[in-house]
Amino acid sequence: MKIIQKYMTRNDCYQANEKMVPKGILVHSTATPGIMADEWVEMGNKPFKEGETNRQVCVHAFLDDKKIMQYLPWDHRGWHGGGSVNKTHIGFEICEPAGIVYNEYGSAIVEYDVEANEDYFRKAFKNAVDLCVMLCKEFNLTERDIITHCEGYKMGIASNHADVMHWFPKHGENMDSFRLAVKLELDKENI
Repeated sequence: MKIIQKYMTRNDCYQANEKMVPKGILVHSTATPGIMADEWVEMGNKPFKEGETNRQVCVHAFLDDKKIMQYLPWDHRGWHGGGSVNKTHIGFEICEPAGIVYNEYGSAIVEYDVEANEDYFRKAFKNAVDLCVMLCKEFNLTERDIITHCEGYKMGIASNHADVMHWFPKHGENMDSFRLAVKLELDKENI
């Protein structure tokens, strides 16, 4: 697994330079179909304070079926979860493939070709698992320390978003199967 570092040094989150000790991982998906991992730097590496963007957000990484792009140092407090989870969790986004159509509120997928996107999904899913395995080893975490945005909301530590549970089940996956995949990889390395 290759991680390409390209820190968003102009983003206000990076500029704030707040550090954290990672206690977990928060898995997101972009809900922006067709924009891949390396494209996000151009959109996110802008200062809110100077009016170049209208959003104050920044995650640690974006990944797709081909690559993982790291945009913040892992020990840097991100602005991704909309709550106290930002102080404790590394956040990354899984890029969604082109062709997804959301409802008018952007909260539910209304058109999606599962078969056409299965290969993309499996490769992106594997990259997400591999990233979590690496982060678990680096920060002494386990699969139990991995949550998704909607789980963070239910725990009262993140804002109300559906990701990734609006997408994973379309491919027969959920956060339990994701955590199991991470656990199996961690167990392989501990043999």
